[in-house]
Amino acid sequence: MRKLVIIIIVTILLMLFALPLNAHAEDDSAPQNEAISQFDDVLYEYDVGFSSDELSGISFSGLVNRIAEKTSDISEAPLRLLGTILLIAVITSVLKSFGGGILGNSERLYSSVCTITAVTAIVPPLFNIFSQTLDTVKLSGRFIAVYIPIFSGITAACGNIGSAGVYDISLLAGSELIVQIVNSMLMPILSAVTMLSVAGGAASKTNFSGAVQLMKKLITWGLTISMTLFTGFLTLKCTVAAKADGAATKTARFLISGLVPVVGGAVSDAYATVRSSFDIVRGTVGAGGCIVIILMILPPVLHILAYRAVLWTGSAAADIFGEEQMSGVLKSLDSGLAIAQSVLICYGVMFILCTAILMQTVR
Repeated sequence: MRKLVIIIIVTILLMLFALPLNAHAEDDSAPQNEAISQFDDVLYEYDVGFSSDELSGISFSGLVNRIAEKTSDISEAPLRLLGTILLIAVITSVLKSFGGGILGNSERLYSSVCTITAVTAIVPPLFNIFSQTLDTVKLSGRFIAVYIPIFSGITAACGNIGSAGVYDISLLAGSELIVQIVNSMLMPILSAVTMLSVAGGAASKTNFSGAVQLMKKLITWGLTISMTLFTGFLTLKCTVAAKADGAATKTARFLISGLVPVVGGAVSDAYATVRSSFDIVRGTVGAGGCIVIILMILPPVLHILAYRAVLWTGSAAADIFGEEQMSGVLKSLDSGLAIAQSVLICYGVMFILCTAILMQTVR
């Protein structure tokens, strides 16, 4: 009888102090749509020509066609330059063959005139390429500065706060450092390489090709080693942070499932579902960012490669016609293009690798 009275009293007290609770489901697509909308705004700002949905479904052939469209308008200029170089080499060879018997020791004079004429035709488009390289790095840096906070925020929303923080700080700092160095030092270095090449061609007794090759090797090897070390460091930091984030996520799900009465398991499953949906958004935005960087950097790289092919062909033709002085100048000028190409490739590969590493390590 006493137990029955205690049970009745406890039941009445629970009913008096009970609070009504209302449960409702919230649409988890709103944050996803907001993140994708911000990413679409970034794509529109930089005139990419694709939306996030189109980037997520783009095929390899579609990417190739897009790059071909960007490079088709600039394919005629290298061919015209190649024709000019070949014409100069042929005319000089003919003049040397006719003028050698009339004017004594005139071959060196013809070679100097040939070299100066070729340099006059090559240098203007060369500096246009250097300016295009600098503009591409600046544009890519501005895009990365806007893109990284969006991608890091989505990654943090997935529960990978540590990995997102490491990626955000490291890559933003690395990108800004590269942009500043390129902005202040690229054009002076490329100008110095061009002037040394031209001076070596104009002065028959002075050869600066060794100095030009040394500058090329120092810069290209320095860029390669720096990119490798930075990527390895970021990989290590992201891997360690991802492990910590994974342990924290599992702990949070375990606590929710065990400590929240009745609905703990449902809340834990709902959290896993929302996180999976954000993983899809993160994958779309990550792949889209990598494709955008490829669309920005690959056309200038192909443009540089086309002009390098022109210089290689012109150098080979100069050797065939016996214009060693002109051939040396073309090889030296190719070193400047190689430096510009290395800068673009290292910058783009660094961003793509770091983004892919973050997408791969976080779970």
